[in-house]
Amino acid sequence: MTIKVLEFKREGWRDTVRSLRKIADDLESGEREACSVGVIGMRTESGRIDVFGFGPMADDMQSLALFRLGEQKLIEIILEDAEV
Repeated sequence: MTIKVLEFKREGWRDTVRSLRKIADDLESGEREACSVGVIGMRTESGRIDVFGFGPMADDMQSLALFRLGEQKLIEIILEDAEV
């Protein structure tokens, strides 16, 4: 299994709707491979945490596993950037 981290230009990634729309557009156009399991975690301005699991293979365990894999990938990227 491979993990691909999306990078958004500093100007664009802060716009939540634009970022989500870009991901959806890339999936629809075929620029990104079809999603079998996806997860999104969001914190609202009031502090509420919303978590979404989606995709044809998504279930509770697949979604949790993907969150953990994503967490590890982000840690690796942060550590790599710290070494530069």
